Amino acid sequence: MKKTALCLPAMILAGISLSALPMGCDSASKLPPAEQAAILKDDAQGTMERCKTKFPATAKEFTNAYGYAVYPEIGKGGLVVGGFRGTGLVYEGGKLVANSVVGGGTIGAQIGGQSYAQVIFFKDKMAFDRFKRGETAFQAGASAVAANAGASTAIDYKNGVAVVAFGAEGLMLEGVIGGQTFTFEPIK
Repeated sequence: MKKTALCLPAMILAGISLSALPMGCDSASKLPPAEQAAILKDDAQGTMERCKTKFPATAKEFTNAYGYAVYPEIGKGGLVVGGFRGTGLVYEGGKLVANSVVGGGTIGAQIGGQSYAQVIFFKDKMAFDRFKRGETAFQAGASAVAANAGASTAIDYKNGVAVVAFGAEGLMLEGVIGGQTFTFEPIK
């Protein structure tokens, strides 16, 4: 009985936190899969253009990087316990090769919600292959650092991966521990 009583506050907080996340209940989810794919492709293209405009140093990365993943919108929310999720597309040599979902959970001092776009560049085949195998993961809060460096700053690769996050809408105050995980679903 004590165990249940101790876990109840944590379960309530987790429920409140997760209710702040978008769960795919937008109007696009009611569309046929082909239309959803077309909308995601258009959104990804728009995100790439915004990234190039906001951060000119990224323009050459879309050409020079071995591959990249584009997540037009990642929704994030939390109240002590939180999470985030977004759907994107993965390109290899400029060619669309896979769908991807980024997600994860966080725990720590946090309250609020926000959405942002994220582009992940893979410098070489080795970094891209790690991503495909699900071996790429990093601190969620660290992903915004690349975008805060400024539009003229060169892209900084770490272990063959560079991340640019931008366009945050909403308010999210946090000091959290958590990580991003990714799926890689080849397009046939």
